[in-house]
Amino acid sequence: MSMWRIRLTLSDDPRSRALFHEALADQPVSAVHLAPRDAGSAEITGEVVIELAHDEGLGTMLGALHNISPQVFVSRADPPAPPAAVPEQAVPRQLPRGGHASSWRITTGFRLSRATIGR
Repeated sequence: MSMWRIRLTLSDDPRSRALFHEALADQPVSAVHLAPRDAGSAEITGEVVIELAHDEGLGTMLGALHNISPQVFVSRADPPAPPAAVPEQAVPRQLPRGGHASSWRITTGFRLSRATIGR
């Protein structure tokens, strides 16, 4: 299952709220947050987290949300993958002039971390 975070700005009126809730009616929504934008503004920000077994329903829902707001922001909301069980490997690096010895540690998933030696 894929989790998606969707954020949009809509008018703070009953019609826009009704269209917003209608677009989400048949979706497996796990969280909805509506918040006023600024004091005196006639707009609210809506943030939704949905979990879809298949991503095909995402396009239909985004189309309905685009009818409410011209800007709909979408990002993945999946939890981060667990750390790899593979140990880190040190990759030697040439010493800079007058600098300290250091190495780059490369782990699976292309994460880089710098470990300084001799400090």
